[in-house]
Amino acid sequence: GINAEYGGVTVFAMLMYTFEERSNTHIGSVLDAMWWAVVTMSTVGYGDITPTTVMGKLIGTVVVFLSMVFLALPLTIIVSTFSKVYGNRKCMVMKKSKKSVLLSGADEDDDET
Repeated sequence: GINAEYGGVTVFAMLMYTFEERSNTHIGSVLDAMWWAVVTMSTVGYGDITPTTVMGKLIGTVVVFLSMVFLALPLTIIVSTFSKVYGNRKCMVMKKSKKSVLLSGADEDDDET
């Protein structure tokens, strides 16, 4: 959840700062590295801060892949729940319309709509 995201931002920001502070003019503080981590983990990716060292690029790659996992897990749950609710709603609407047709005096086997 949220604690994992904050922990991820902090850990990856510290790693990025450790490996990039000397060679990257855009990462001059841990706060700059945290900005990079938040932007990268949210998949916004402004491009204002990019890693320049091999280790920084490797850390960036790991951050992107882990961010996709963090975003994909809740989305699958949301989509699955929506699908179930939509299916139940569709079934209820079908039953109501069938009931109203029967109450109107039409036969259940009539093909007229």
